[in-house]
Amino acid sequence: MSVRPGLRWAARLGVWLLLLGGQGLAASPLVEVKDLKQPVAAGSPTTYADLLKLVFPEPPLGQERKPQTPPVRSLSDYFKEQPLTAKQRDGGLLALPIKAQGRPLLLLLVAATGESPEGEGVAGEQQYDLLALFQTAPAPKLLDLVDIGQMISMGMVEGFWCKNPLLDLTPGTQACMIFQEHFNSSESFLQIHLLWVRNQRLEEVLGVSPYGVKALCQSFATSTVFRTEPDKGREFPKVVAKLTLHMEPSSKNEECEKTRQRGFTRSYQDTWRWDPAKQKYHQVSGNLGQLYKFYDKYY
Repeated sequence: MSVRPGLRWAARLGVWLLLLGGQGLAASPLVEVKDLKQPVAAGSPTTYADLLKLVFPEPPLGQERKPQTPPVRSLSDYFKEQPLTAKQRDGGLLALPIKAQGRPLLLLLVAATGESPEGEGVAGEQQYDLLALFQTAPAPKLLDLVDIGQMISMGMVEGFWCKNPLLDLTPGTQACMIFQEHFNSSESFLQIHLLWVRNQRLEEVLGVSPYGVKALCQSFATSTVFRTEPDKGREFPKVVAKLTLHMEPSSKNEECEKTRQRGFTRSYQDTWRWDPAKQKYHQVSGNLGQLYKFYDKYY
């Protein structure tokens, strides 16, 4: 089941907080960066300001052109890999250490604002949330830069990343959750992606699409849990995404008489497995398609 396309906004409606199976209540290693002169690690000569200069490099002296980022990929395929004419927005910088095959790396979630990518035909100033992957030692280096949609500006980070968005695949390799949400007055469309680092780039392990409705006669929400399962003979474990639908009983009034719904709770899950030949995770079993088919009745 592929992730539903085109959802780029972050908000809170009808989709429950996510939990990481097997992670317990481990504290998040997330750092809210308030002082850019702060070193990225104790004793390191590299500061967060040094890293941001790699994301938003200044043009050479004497050149009257607008500063541009290195090429940026779009997670939702909103635009292809290309530089952005953009700068950091105030108040948006979060740092998250992540492990990749035993190598310690650093993710920066950076709020940015700038012009639309060339050829997109969207007028006016745009806002971006950029996920930047760095090595910090022996010298700072920007490895990858991805636009993940707006995750910071509407507040979901406090209830999501701060509860530890990392999933341990092996003792030396982690995946990171990111999300995108679109909503209207009664519906919430959420996309959740698990990303990890392969070949010095952020790649997707899996994606799922919980959905929620809050209406007078029919209301439901969807909670999501990720967990790993051993996969004998393979370098990386299976990853399971379990989505649980929580339907509320309909109100007992005349308006709901024809569409009255009993309350129930029902779970669905898919499993993704590491394919050593293709060097990627792929979906191998499950019934999330049935849940998405149920959602289709409400779109």
